[in-house]
Amino acid sequence: MSRQAPLISDSCAPAVDRAVDVLQALGAQPQGLGAQELVELTATPRATLYRILKVLLARGFVQATPNRPAHYRLGPALALLGGQEPQPRDLVEHSRPVMQRLAHSVRETIKLVAVDGLDALTLAVADTGLDARVTARIGTRMPLHIGASQRLLLAHLPGPLVRQALAQSLEKRTTRTMTDPALLRASLMKLRQGDSAQGQGEGLEGVGAAATLVRGADDVVLGALVAVYIHVGKSATQLEMLSARVQLAAQEMSSWHIAALARPQH
Repeated sequence: MSRQAPLISDSCAPAVDRAVDVLQALGAQPQGLGAQELVELTATPRATLYRILKVLLARGFVQATPNRPAHYRLGPALALLGGQEPQPRDLVEHSRPVMQRLAHSVRETIKLVAVDGLDALTLAVADTGLDARVTARIGTRMPLHIGASQRLLLAHLPGPLVRQALAQSLEKRTTRTMTDPALLRASLMKLRQGDSAQGQGEGLEGVGAAATLVRGADDVVLGALVAVYIHVGKSATQLEMLSARVQLAAQEMSSWHIAALARPQH
């Protein structure tokens, strides 16, 4: 990796300069950089770097690199600022027809979510247009401890990020929201054993969700495909069928993304 000295600036806002240096360094290395590499590339003191990263992570401009503890890459907030769709863009674009087919098949709202800081960020949405449906919007966020689909993503993050998520003040949105750290850790251990989860009423009373991870090359977690639905009146058989169809659609998206990465680039 080539090292490039940061630009010398006479700015009266050195913290802003350093934050921009961090973003530029990460932009030049899409695979991500470790903290020490960022210290060396940007000539930023380690303590200052961690303060900058904390803010950039919280605002979505930087995100943790999946399966690589203490490594970072650019986050989706940069794309959102420009009025573009969040990355990974090829995954989002490919997901649309798969999600739309799934939405019409199960007659429920479907969304694609990914980890952004300590939140799950909605990247894409497909719904049926029916009157009786749960609505979802691109760009909305949910803390990673709230709901089975969010915890599924949290369970597959590196240990330091899991500890960071559980150490913060845990919001309680309904009577079913899980906020006890011990119970959360037990839930995460169970979720880590698989790629799917289903739960009801933790983020919004009466609303359930069925989720399956979408993976890329080297089994990296790219996000989760989620069906959200009104729970009242759903039988166990209907919920099992819904979960199975979400799993099949997520597997299709994962297979496409892995195959796309294997294709020769022109």
